Amino acid sequence: MLVVLAALGLAGTDLGAAADALTGADPELVALAALLYGLGQTASGWMWAVCQRAGGVVGLPLHQALGMHWMARGACELLPASLGEAVRLGVVRRHPAGARAGGLRIAGGIAGYKVLDAAVTGAAVLAAAIAVPLPGPAAGLRWTAIGAVGVLTALALAWRLGAGRLIARLLPDRARRGAAGLADGASVLVRPREARQAAALGAAAVALRVASLGALLAALDATPAAAMLAFSAIVLAGVLPATPGGAGAREAVLVPALAVAHGIPTATALAFSVAVQIVALATTLLVALPALAWLGPGLRRGERDAAPAPVPAG
Repeated sequence: MLVVLAALGLAGTDLGAAADALTGADPELVALAALLYGLGQTASGWMWAVCQRAGGVVGLPLHQALGMHWMARGACELLPASLGEAVRLGVVRRHPAGARAGGLRIAGGIAGYKVLDAAVTGAAVLAAAIAVPLPGPAAGLRWTAIGAVGVLTALALAWRLGAGRLIARLLPDRARRGAAGLADGASVLVRPREARQAAALGAAAVALRVASLGALLAALDATPAAAMLAFSAIVLAGVLPATPGGAGAREAVLVPALAVAHGIPTATALAFSVAVQIVALATTLLVALPALAWLGPGLRRGERDAAPAPVPAG
């Protein structure tokens, strides 16, 4: 921990005070934060299920899609660089609905989900930065959000105007078929009804996530008014998730931002950052492990059922 803090320029933080703040957190508010985090992730999983259905993964029940989402979130918490998303692709492919749709449609649905999620999150960060200008090192979040929303808007507009089809015509036949499968999977981006539903669920997930952070701040006797700034800083740190759960990069952005913008002691801010990771990991594993135990055997059976029958010898 000392090496990490030194690398982040936080070596002067009183680790004893941070540990005291963490162990002295209000357990009821921590439990509330975990509940709100779980509800937010469930809304996000529902959003992903909408994107998969719009992309042609038909016949995947919502309760199973939510279980798969939690399994993928568990992998993301434990693996670096969002490698857990490969788990999401793999578990859907083992479901009969995913086997029928194919890997390209599933991957396209994940891409559509990521684009919409980034757009909703960027818009929330941008709205917060405009409503309450962020001081100090957090000031750049406004331009980061503006840039992200601008790029996503330009890409969505180009897609709707047919840029995808134009690019596809320039590709070799084999690559063109692959691109067509991905584009079909990302159909949520060109289907207004499903896009609106997914965006509404994404907005609900953001609101619940911010409420969770507010409860966690209150549990540490810090001002819940810093919740939106904390969310924005975590989003910025998550741009380069090189470590499991974004640990390390999050502290580099979050601790100085909370200290400068809201006068929160660095020890308390560090305790909050650690608590964010603990709540996310504990809540995710609490749901993901039962989901794995519930869905895992069925997914393995589905994989065997989908395997081609052996050809008799002779």
